[in-house]
Amino acid sequence: MERVYLQKIVQHNSECYIGKMDPRKLVRIAKEIGMGEVQSAQRPLSEKRVKDIAHYVDSENGILPNTLTHATSDNRIIVKNDDIKGAYIDLPSFEEEYAQYKNALDVMDGQHRLYSFLPNIRQLHDDINYEIGFTLYIQPTQNERREIFVTCNEKQEKVNGNLLMWFKEQLNMLSPNEKNFYNLVSTLNNNNPLKGRIIMGAERIRNGYKAKQVMAILQKGKIQEMAMNGNLLTDEQKVKIICLYLFAWERVVGFSFANSSQREAGAAVKISGLRYMLWVLPALWERVLTLRRQFNAEFVEDTLKKLISSLNVEREKFFTCPENQSYFTAETPTWKFAMRSSSIIRSLGAGDFDPLRGI
Repeated sequence: MERVYLQKIVQHNSECYIGKMDPRKLVRIAKEIGMGEVQSAQRPLSEKRVKDIAHYVDSENGILPNTLTHATSDNRIIVKNDDIKGAYIDLPSFEEEYAQYKNALDVMDGQHRLYSFLPNIRQLHDDINYEIGFTLYIQPTQNERREIFVTCNEKQEKVNGNLLMWFKEQLNMLSPNEKNFYNLVSTLNNNNPLKGRIIMGAERIRNGYKAKQVMAILQKGKIQEMAMNGNLLTDEQKVKIICLYLFAWERVVGFSFANSSQREAGAAVKISGLRYMLWVLPALWERVLTLRRQFNAEFVEDTLKKLISSLNVEREKFFTCPENQSYFTAETPTWKFAMRSSSIIRSLGAGDFDPLRGI
């Protein structure tokens, strides 16, 4: 047997213990759960998430700082006391002992982290030293189990996804996909007309656009695929194009991104309007390449005026008129409207050329 020393924790009338152990050993005495199996007090185990954690743990920086929460299922695990080192439990270390402790632990929180160390899933080599902290409740009552479950699953406020991404950028932990867009979005936020309008962290900006939202818009609109003479555009080129393009929308329709309180601007200064405009941009870029024209304010404004005219609405009411309002109520209708508008722009004319010369 392996002796694991614990630190006793008392909260009101409830007691628990804090310890540490190799999770490759700990998982062997945890309740066996099948992937996707319905559980009474846990979400079904996601095989993809478990494998993702296993891959992460095997990486150079794969740390799991949060403790797992377990409960003993019966009296096979008993807390004893050492006069010198204090509380401890004995856990198996040999094969015949593991068989005796099968299903001895219920996982109350952190199941995906623990089961990522299953022998058939983990990628971490056996010779690598790796420990994980755990909180242990000894045969908790039904009421205690309920309180533990609620605390672990409902009373923990999740970190805002936008703020989490900011932290990840500060710690150089962005995913490859996030890295593709973070610098572009950050640079847009430092340049007019979107200067100061994008929420990069947890700052409060009235009618601001969350960085994650803008990144999702750019990705769905395939802005990263815009190219010139066979080469993908650089972030610097994209920023110039997007800023010039959005300034043109301001002048053609008559609104200002800087003044988000403009009631008459309607969806134009909201995320739905920005979605539409950015999703239409690639079609306009195709048109300037096809016509071998300069990508300048005159060309962009002329194209936008022709687009709006073909839709039979007043330019100043493009984002507010009854005919168009329904398009900006949700992402799906906005996408459909943007694709329809893109088709119109492509039909306005059809050639390779350097359209960035002079801007």
